[in-house]
Amino acid sequence: MNPLPKRPSNITFTRYLLLLLLFLANLAVAQKTNTKIAAALKEAAAVYNANPKQAILLTHKAYEFAAAEKLPREALLCANTIIYYYWGIQDFNNARIFSQKGLSLAKANGIDSLAGDFLTLSGAIAQVNNNYKQAITNYTDAVSYYKKNNLQKRIGNAYVNIGTCQMRLSNFQAANVYLFQSAGIFNRLKDTLDLSATYNSIGACFSSLHDNKKSMEYYRKALLLRQKTGDTTLIAQSLNNMGFAFSENKQPDSAILYLSKCLKLRSNEKDSSILVLTLLNLGSAWKIKHDLSKAEIYILRSLNIAANYNMRENKARGNLDLANLYLAQQKYKPALLAISKAESIARQLTLPDLSENIYEVKANIFSQLNDYKSALIYDRKKAALKDSLFNIDKSKAISELEIKYQTTQKENNIIALNRQNELQRKIVSQQKSSIIILIIAAVLLFMLLAIAYNSFRLKNNANRRIQTLMQDLHHRVKNNLQILSGLFTMQIESLSDESSKAALRENETRLTSMNLIHNKLYLNHSTTQIEMEEYLSKLLHHVKASFGGDKAKYINLRVEISSLMLDADKAVAIGLIVNELATNAFKYAFDDRPGEIYLSIQKTGKEKILLNLSDNGKGIIPDAKKDIPSFGLKLVNLMTRQLNAQMTVKNNNGTAYQFEINI
Repeated sequence: MNPLPKRPSNITFTRYLLLLLLFLANLAVAQKTNTKIAAALKEAAAVYNANPKQAILLTHKAYEFAAAEKLPREALLCANTIIYYYWGIQDFNNARIFSQKGLSLAKANGIDSLAGDFLTLSGAIAQVNNNYKQAITNYTDAVSYYKKNNLQKRIGNAYVNIGTCQMRLSNFQAANVYLFQSAGIFNRLKDTLDLSATYNSIGACFSSLHDNKKSMEYYRKALLLRQKTGDTTLIAQSLNNMGFAFSENKQPDSAILYLSKCLKLRSNEKDSSILVLTLLNLGSAWKIKHDLSKAEIYILRSLNIAANYNMRENKARGNLDLANLYLAQQKYKPALLAISKAESIARQLTLPDLSENIYEVKANIFSQLNDYKSALIYDRKKAALKDSLFNIDKSKAISELEIKYQTTQKENNIIALNRQNELQRKIVSQQKSSIIILIIAAVLLFMLLAIAYNSFRLKNNANRRIQTLMQDLHHRVKNNLQILSGLFTMQIESLSDESSKAALRENETRLTSMNLIHNKLYLNHSTTQIEMEEYLSKLLHHVKASFGGDKAKYINLRVEISSLMLDADKAVAIGLIVNELATNAFKYAFDDRPGEIYLSIQKTGKEKILLNLSDNGKGIIPDAKKDIPSFGLKLVNLMTRQLNAQMTVKNNNGTAYQFEINI
């Protein structure tokens, strides 16, 4: 026996197709939808889950408005949405009516792709109502419209649906004709999801022909493709099919393993309709393991779910499995009751493949009840139906069809391999050309490097010559400054007039301020900047030392300068200012009494510094302001202007000079 109920359900696939078609229709008109219609559709979508009838009413009004305003694309969008809503509440009659309206409107406006879509929707509605011949007609007509626009993906989906309907009519040869055509299309398109669905259907077709080896092969192909996508819903469906295939092959442990994995992936579904087939398959697997109590639990749970969702075909298949189970337990009356329920539904739905299995089980039950007349009747019914469903010629034709498909695939692979080889040859040729170009470029680069190196060597020699000249120049300047300093010192020692000595001593300290900077530059050839804290500290101590004796002995120097580097020209100017003001402080501020000279330089911004030089001496005598400035103060004013600085003088408990200098 071949309990066909465990084949993959095509309702899920058809629903997926409906959603796809709805998306395509929405996409086709989304950019041109009338504002009023768009608002109505948006409102309908918002209320659909809570109140489907209200959503349908809103969409109806939008459809009527679009028809009245002669907006065909908007009307088609509304019709498509209404069909989806009716489908959701299983009102297939109204769904069919609007699919016909949509078809007429699409034809009238010459929109072939949408005409094909509405024919596909009509086929799906007929299929869900078990009107498989009408569904085949609708799908076939849809293909003719899709071919006009070379819509290969939709053609492939239509072929899958035709193949599924042919299977339901037990026309397995015709079913595989369409299924293998569909597989070829999806292979060319590299459409993994649709190809896996097609392999599923091919597996189901071989299962109906009792070819378990081929059935498992195609179920496995579908599973491998789906595992690559990571879609848990589709993976669960393939795990279910693999479990069924192992059951058919009398391998219950493997069947239970795959089916349990399927249930685990669907653990959030609770008692959803999607679990019906998996539960039936688990019941069959446990029956093969002779654990009839577990088998009954799974079958009864499946029947309860099927009853809750009014899944008539699944109720028939569940009762067939239950009758088989009771027959194995010699519970003949419950078995007869269950099989009679299955027979009634199969007759209503016109399911010949299911009826064959029902007749076989019913004949066995009557035989066990010693009602041989009834057993013979059902045995003959089974034989007659089997002859009409299947024969050797059909099996041979299907095998030839599969071989043709496999051959086509191999030919396509050979063509692809040849193309790959040709591409490889082109790549090798391009690589050779690239190597030649690289060699030429390398030679040119080497020549450029040689020229650059020669230029660098000449420049380096010139730099060394310049450096030698600069060192000689620095050396000469240093010698001259030292000679001048020595002359000042000798002159000071030879003079007896104190005022002349003081004047020469001031000039000598001025010279020292410049000499200190020159020494810095001379010792460090890599920079033209001066570190101010070290420079000014040395300068102040030199000024103090130049006065000697008791005059400077009790005068303390306090220096607070933040880390600061300045260009040499600014450093010289600041040095001269500090030299003059410190010299004046030593000369006039303290009158041979202890005191302190304080120097600070702090940054006040990115481009400003604040220089303070103060003493705690007697301060500036007021009358002295009227005097003509000394040479030293003139020099301070000159350096202040050169630095573009602002000078402030305060006379409070000593004298304080403040300079705001731009750096």
